Amino acid sequence: MFIKAEIWTVGRTEHGLAALLRLPGSALCVPVYLEDREAQTLLAALTGTESKPPSATSLLASFGTAVAVKPETVEVLPDGGPGHYRAVVHFAGQESRFSLDARTPDALALALRTGARIFLEDSIAENDAIGVSLTETDEPFATQLARLRKELRHRVEREEYEEASDLRDRILRLEKRMRTGGE
Repeated sequence: MFIKAEIWTVGRTEHGLAALLRLPGSALCVPVYLEDREAQTLLAALTGTESKPPSATSLLASFGTAVAVKPETVEVLPDGGPGHYRAVVHFAGQESRFSLDARTPDALALALRTGARIFLEDSIAENDAIGVSLTETDEPFATQLARLRKELRHRVEREEYEEASDLRDRILRLEKRMRTGGE
């Protein structure tokens, strides 16, 4: 069985850099440990920044668009212990459906670039989740706003209106903090 997840942030943990996959409606996250380059790729995807030359995930997303095949979902599966997983990306086109194994950081970056939904095998959530504070991050307001607005667009496009409403409320709170000097 799988549980829906979303990339909350990328940050440093006591075990190194990690993408934190948040379980919606929960203060629990699953860390996915990253190398420096993987963290940079995910942060670029979170903020909608394009690198020159494009990363492999940007290239794959562009290729998929060109051939009318789009990643629909990413499944994160156990492999090697807490923080180290494998992923399967499920693609769909007008006349074809197929799946590809992928490195988890690459699959997560592809999901961010394309709006594919992310799912964790439930044993990962049960065994590896950690508690986190759900206050806003220390990243600059403009970066937070860009990331949240991009995610809002993806949620509306996918007709995920409840999640979109939550994001809209977070954006409004952040804009209010910006106007009042961060209070």
